[in-house]
Amino acid sequence: MKQLKPLVFAVFILFSFFSCSENSNKKLILGHWTGVEWLVEDHPSSHTPQDASFTFDSTGIYTFEYAGNIEKGKYYLNNNQLFTTPEGGIKIMVKIPKLTQDTMIFDMNRGGQAERLTLIRKKE
Repeated sequence: MKQLKPLVFAVFILFSFFSCSENSNKKLILGHWTGVEWLVEDHPSSHTPQDASFTFDSTGIYTFEYAGNIEKGKYYLNNNQLFTTPEGGIKIMVKIPKLTQDTMIFDMNRGGQAERLTLIRKKE
């Protein structure tokens, strides 16, 4: 029984760490974000990153705007993954390798091509 106590404690600490990280990400993602760099296969893409913007609110609703097109829907975070479901569309997942107070990076896979979109928080 004594041997199980350290294991149970370690599992509890690990679970607490991941829970705190996910909660902080849920708070950090809130707000308006604008693209500053968009890479395809580690090279600059033909997309204009400044035309891409996301808004995430506390009720789980997001808005994505790109080149005059607007997409709205629901979102949620699970660890370092963002799941979005546009109205009338299917669920999409992107990885978030970096999320800080002022920078967010999306790692995406579109048609087998690795894409990376770097966004910064828009100053209100």
